[in-house]
Amino acid sequence: MNMFLPAGGKIIIQTLSNVGFVIHLFLLGLKIDGSIIRKAGSKAILIGTASYAFPFSLGNLTIMFISKTMGLPSDVISCTSSAISLSSMTSFPVTTTVLAELNILNSELGRLATHCSMVCEVCSWFVALAFNLYTRDRTMTSLYALSMIIGLLLVIYFVFRPIIVWLTQRKSKTMDKKDVVPFFPVLLLLSIASLSGEAMGVHAAFGAFWLGVSLPDGPPLGTELAAKLEMFASNLFLPCFIAISGLQTNFFEITESHEHHVVMIEIILLITYGCKFLGTAAASAYCQTQIGDALCLAFLMCCQGIIEVYTTIVWKDAQVKINRGCLICFFFS
Repeated sequence: MNMFLPAGGKIIIQTLSNVGFVIHLFLLGLKIDGSIIRKAGSKAILIGTASYAFPFSLGNLTIMFISKTMGLPSDVISCTSSAISLSSMTSFPVTTTVLAELNILNSELGRLATHCSMVCEVCSWFVALAFNLYTRDRTMTSLYALSMIIGLLLVIYFVFRPIIVWLTQRKSKTMDKKDVVPFFPVLLLLSIASLSGEAMGVHAAFGAFWLGVSLPDGPPLGTELAAKLEMFASNLFLPCFIAISGLQTNFFEITESHEHHVVMIEIILLITYGCKFLGTAAASAYCQTQIGDALCLAFLMCCQGIIEVYTTIVWKDAQVKINRGCLICFFFS
């Protein structure tokens, strides 16, 4: 590792890759029509809830069964439970990324998948909060952090968004129509939103993503910002983020003594993803969705992406207890 990439160079690349990741999430939010988020109905709530509840509950029941019948170390159980929570969640930005790549983001199926993934992610937030309340682990801290996150979203929508729109309109009246986007003020507000999210305990891309969602997605603002930022953020810095994440994973640490645990973890994760697929498809069929659309939606809800990679890296940096044999577990997550 040190021979391939010295420590000083690694820090520089990590910094650039994190900046690219934040801007990529901002651009992704910018491509989303914010009005579709407010139109989530009972159908999306049912499918999104089932997509989280089935794999989360049956996955944890599988852990309990295997640990009592075959025996698993406590650190492996803890690690696998974390992986099940990560696998049960469908990240809203990841789903919208896949939909945008397929050019179906604003289609009927794309809107349904967007709503379902949003509901699924909210379910994971409530489960995490309920777990903290049940264990009485930092209860007031959790409630305080939740209120701060809601406050950040309100500031983004009612303060940052009007400022950017007003600056764009003001610049369009006083300058050439070819460059009406207040580029540097937008980057400043983007930095403030990202750093505020990081200070509140969520990743910096959270504030950047929702700032992008709050802004108009069409010309001139959305089109010009995407044209200026897309190339170096998504095409240059984002691959650096994936490469750095891969460099931090060493699969050679999985020795023969961990092979039995790895097999058990693989079985549990396969059961979890199978339950997620079947739960989503069954709930979609119950809501009278066409079979083809139900299967496509089930595949979309099982997609994992860059948010899960980032979550794994954050857990590792936060020194969450990870057994060496569980590295393959996070790889599949």
